[in-house]
Amino acid sequence: MEYDLLIRGGRVLDPGQAIDGVLDVAITGGRISALGQDILADQARRVIDVRGRYVVPGLIDLHTHVAYGAITPGVGMEGCDPDVIGVGSGVTTLVDAGSVGVAAIGVFSAFIQPKARTRIVPYLNIGSHAHTMPTMVDVNSMDEIDQDAIARCMAANPGLVQGVKLRLVGPLVAERGKEVFAAAKDVAREYGVPLMIHIGDLSAHRRPNPERLTPITRFALDQLDPGDILTHLCTPNPGGAQGMTQALVAARERGVILDSALGRGNFGYRVASEQRELGLAPDTISSDLTAMGQNFHSLLECMAKFLAVGYSLADVVRMTTVNAAKAIGLEHELGAIAVGREADLTVLDLVEGDFEFVDTAQETFHGGYGLVPVHTVRAGELVPPVWGTHPWGWLPATRGAL
Repeated sequence: MEYDLLIRGGRVLDPGQAIDGVLDVAITGGRISALGQDILADQARRVIDVRGRYVVPGLIDLHTHVAYGAITPGVGMEGCDPDVIGVGSGVTTLVDAGSVGVAAIGVFSAFIQPKARTRIVPYLNIGSHAHTMPTMVDVNSMDEIDQDAIARCMAANPGLVQGVKLRLVGPLVAERGKEVFAAAKDVAREYGVPLMIHIGDLSAHRRPNPERLTPITRFALDQLDPGDILTHLCTPNPGGAQGMTQALVAARERGVILDSALGRGNFGYRVASEQRELGLAPDTISSDLTAMGQNFHSLLECMAKFLAVGYSLADVVRMTTVNAAKAIGLEHELGAIAVGREADLTVLDLVEGDFEFVDTAQETFHGGYGLVPVHTVRAGELVPPVWGTHPWGWLPATRGAL
């Protein structure tokens, strides 16, 4: 048998299948056709030697914003080019976490998905029915959750919307958060998709009584169902999940996914460290990347931050492969290096160093490892990485450079 591509000599790390060892991966017709030791190079049309490097299942970013071109520059929260933060950054699958509402969700099937090499899974923003995340608040009145418009949107875009997103932020949530949450949950249940809730309100400090968000978060956490997603687990902002250990454990036990979604505004190093000590590791690591943030961090750098918190490489790979695949209901297709599956792979370097990070609270912390994408394989096609997140490339800043 002749293979299209042979990736030789890498350390295959696939936590979902308990694989950790030097193996060759052969690809034919866009699918993994062999996995083993010492596959002969003359059996392949193209051979890539990756000795000393890690080969992991194609990384999955559960929380991004890639409504690229759907938002007028300077008006809304602009999306990233999906192939820049996707296959160009070692990531084969992106979830768009509610960048647009019913008025614009069709841009994904019409323009974005057909042009992207990266797999894109769109979620619908529940509140922005006429706008595209124009402010830090999505739902300003109950009327903005327009059931008729949502029904027309779903009918016009069959199979497109894979989830519903609600951001528990803003004055209306502080006043009527239980109603807002219930309305969003009703929509998600009616259409048989998961509900993702954003917790942590970065702008609440500028409003009276930011502590009013905490009981809303607790209420929502208790009401989430199996398959729903709580995103921004490690936020230090008002409305975060600090002090809700028992509720978080109970939610996880009934099948709720706890997602970290760092972004630039929702990651506290102390929060993440305390959660680790309490046994509250996130199920998934995601980036919450927007166009504003893509020059500051990446999914790989988010993974490096969790290495700095104290998790192992196997832990952070699990959180961005098999766990993330389960979170989007694609665990039988994605998140594993298995013969017969579509060939989505990430080849990366684990680099030792003295790296410096800054969290949302502007607290500096340090870690001993950075991650660099070397190759991305998406459906059997080899894609080179882009230059990197920072002006100097992919690695985090070294200590004292910030």
